[in-house]
Amino acid sequence: MSVNQQRTINALAIRDTDAHNGDVVFNGDFVIKTLVIENGLDKAVYFQCQASANSDFSNYFNVGSSWEIAATANTYQTCETYFPYWRIVATCSVAPTSGTLSVITFGVA
Repeated sequence: MSVNQQRTINALAIRDTDAHNGDVVFNGDFVIKTLVIENGLDKAVYFQCQASANSDFSNYFNVGSSWEIAATANTYQTCETYFPYWRIVATCSVAPTSGTLSVITFGVA
């Protein structure tokens, strides 16, 4: 079994309601992906997975539905859908005033 780990959002101090794109991840041979989410923000965060066939993300699309993680919560989300490149997008409906957000991705082949 092969495991890959990458921090796609690193201690991001969100203070607005804009969409914040995580780093693009090359999926390679990894079929199962798990996102470990550390929401230290004082507001809830909505996440959306996006995928692309191209490394420049020129033809991206949403994968699945968005989901919410409560303020100051740590959790995970798993996806078994394969696509070559993907990223996570984080958005707050109310601007946070403190804390940071981090997301670590794990891929398993």
